[in-house]
Amino acid sequence: MKKLVALIIMLGLVAAPLAASVHPGRIDANGGHTCRTNCAKWGLKDGEYHYHNGGSTKTTQPAPTKPATTKPAQNKLPGTLKVTVTKVVDGDTFKAKVNGKEESIRLIGVDTPETVHPNKPVQPYGPEASAYTKKRLNGQTVTLEFDVQQRDKYGRLLAYVWLGNAKNPKAEMLNQTLVKEGYAQVATFPPNVKYTDSFVKLQKQARDAKKGLWGEK
Repeated sequence: MKKLVALIIMLGLVAAPLAASVHPGRIDANGGHTCRTNCAKWGLKDGEYHYHNGGSTKTTQPAPTKPATTKPAQNKLPGTLKVTVTKVVDGDTFKAKVNGKEESIRLIGVDTPETVHPNKPVQPYGPEASAYTKKRLNGQTVTLEFDVQQRDKYGRLLAYVWLGNAKNPKAEMLNQTLVKEGYAQVATFPPNVKYTDSFVKLQKQARDAKKGLWGEK
């Protein structure tokens, strides 16, 4: 009886690895197949492709699938960018070639009197501000400096405009000059507030000196 029990145990030990090495499923021409049922029992993942060689199971990576197509995000521009001005719209807006495409660019932190607004009349000192910006920008290569938010709700680029290299301590920022000379007043729109303090100081100086739009009527 003891011999019979021992024989049964030995047969069980031999059969166990064989059972673990194979499982139901149609084998393809490559000698493998995809696990679809009871995969965990065989140490596999659902849908995992594997094959059998000589009674031992060898798993491979799942069959490759076509990556999902996603809509590309709008490219974020670098912190500064050199562009060539193609057209001045008014005192605080112009157009320039950016990466081969003409873009509208709105100066950050300043607002000049309206001259081309479809629903507003030409405002006092608007033509002077527009003429000044045209004189300074037409055909020029300038450096755009971006803040936290690069575009407004109209899709326009928002920038500080440097007449030269923005990293040069002596470089001139047109936004500041417009406020300093009284062609624009401060218009702050968070989160683009990097130079707001300097704009406010320059506006006070222009107002005290009655420059430009602050002059006596």
